[in-house]
Amino acid sequence: MVRTRKAKKPLSKGRRIVRRIFKTIGMIVLVILVLFLIFFGKVTFRTVYKNVDTGYKAVDVKMTTEQKLKDLDYMYDLVCLNNPRKELFEKAYGISYEDLYKKYREIVINSENEYEFFSYMTCFVADLPGLHNFMGLPDYKRHCAEMGYTMNDIYGTQEMKNYTYSWQEYLRDDVKKFMEIKPIVLRYVDGCYVVTSSEKKLLDERFAGGRLISLNGKDPKSMCFELFSGYAPTYDCGHDCYYRSVLFLNDRIGNKYSAEILMPDGKTVTTDLYCDPRVEMAFIDGSRTYPDGSEADDESSEKSGESTKNVMDPDYVPTTYQLTKDKARKLVYLNYKECERRESERLVKELQNALDEVNAETVILDIRDNPGGTSTVANKILLPVLFSHDVEFNSRNVGKLNDHTKKFDTALTRLFNTADRKIEKKDGYYYYREDASVKGQATRNYKIYVLTSQSTFSTADLITMLCKKYDNAVLVGTNTGGEGVGGYAVNCILPESHFGFVYTPTVNEDYPEDSFNGIQPDVYSAKTFEEYLYIKDMEKQGKDYDTYENRQKWDGTLKKVLDIVDGK
Repeated sequence: MVRTRKAKKPLSKGRRIVRRIFKTIGMIVLVILVLFLIFFGKVTFRTVYKNVDTGYKAVDVKMTTEQKLKDLDYMYDLVCLNNPRKELFEKAYGISYEDLYKKYREIVINSENEYEFFSYMTCFVADLPGLHNFMGLPDYKRHCAEMGYTMNDIYGTQEMKNYTYSWQEYLRDDVKKFMEIKPIVLRYVDGCYVVTSSEKKLLDERFAGGRLISLNGKDPKSMCFELFSGYAPTYDCGHDCYYRSVLFLNDRIGNKYSAEILMPDGKTVTTDLYCDPRVEMAFIDGSRTYPDGSEADDESSEKSGESTKNVMDPDYVPTTYQLTKDKARKLVYLNYKECERRESERLVKELQNALDEVNAETVILDIRDNPGGTSTVANKILLPVLFSHDVEFNSRNVGKLNDHTKKFDTALTRLFNTADRKIEKKDGYYYYREDASVKGQATRNYKIYVLTSQSTFSTADLITMLCKKYDNAVLVGTNTGGEGVGGYAVNCILPESHFGFVYTPTVNEDYPEDSFNGIQPDVYSAKTFEEYLYIKDMEKQGKDYDTYENRQKWDGTLKKVLDIVDGK
């Protein structure tokens, strides 16, 4: 018996359409999956070098003058000429980037070796707008773990591992030679540079406590772009000038200056001092890149031990904030030192309990020493507890679009091409919105005083910007360090040397001045020279000057706010 197959019943038109739709969806999902695997594979491949000891292959890092100039030209083009608001920065700083380039070109041509070239390039990065800009000694692990965005694409590769470890070995002797020079370190305090001291006796302290009156007959404040420093220029609205937060001088090598120093006993000392960035780089980065043993090991083991503690344990001591309840004033004082995610849950619980316990009417949010951190901790976690209604801050950031900046454009596209944030490209520029909103959850409308300084920076600057939009918040202190609304810092690599540095390639189109002038306070108040000396004296005595109780003895800005609260 022969069996015959039954003819298939034709599908209806509707079912055929449904089948095609499912086939199309399936193909799209497959393509997305393949692209994801390709992208994820690249990221995993590149990231593995920062997590696994893959070793390195030595490469020849010795440079010719032509190679050094190529690196300088690359940095000049990238960081100066590609600044989307170049003319605004030049006007604010009172400099010409072209003249700056000529000065450094002469230095590069005459540099004796690669370490001198590297040290002056760190100063060139620092001469450019933005406190996020940074160039440290070649350190692969630090760049991968702590530096800017896009590290997987630009830095986390075997090639960069080869270069950074080769550079470390090549520069070792030069760095250690300059580590032997004890620098004279001067810190900027309310319009003057003060010679500081160190408990570990690592500094030249002959002039400790003295104020630098002049260099070659000039006010040091007027020499911001004349002196070489790895610290970026910061604005001081109280003295309407730019300054470097720290200067490194020495008594034997570099550019020579005749210095006048007013000593604590009232006498003026005249002496010759020298400025050489090789000494600064060796002092700041040398012990970290070339640890001599005990101190670095103790520090790293202490940090690793601390990370194992449970932040919700009642015996845990927070490292990123201090919270004090002032029941007599119905006030809560929060000294917020870092916008760190790990302790944020504990912070908001303690903060809410403190507000309820004292039946708070006033909050002092002290972010004078806060360098930033995770932005969402600020607007999504902390500020909602303090404010009762909503605010939004909308910023539009702009960067140049060309061969040198395409890496940033690609990385930022990944970050910002979402449903509510789109990268726009027009006329050689790319734009993206960076919006921050606060959804108020507070049950009452507290009076909030936000204490700021030039060290209030990055995410802490964003906190200041958001608080400024509230009617019940008053900013007291100095202008901030800025850059909370200017975009993301990214890793960069010089093409010839493969030295890594961090740079922010975008500027806020609506608030470009925030990148060089910061946010201005409602009530001006700066740390005075006398307060600085008081702090140093308490440090020598081993006393904690940073508590709320002790701050009321010396902190003029805090006392000014407490007088307002007390109705004085």
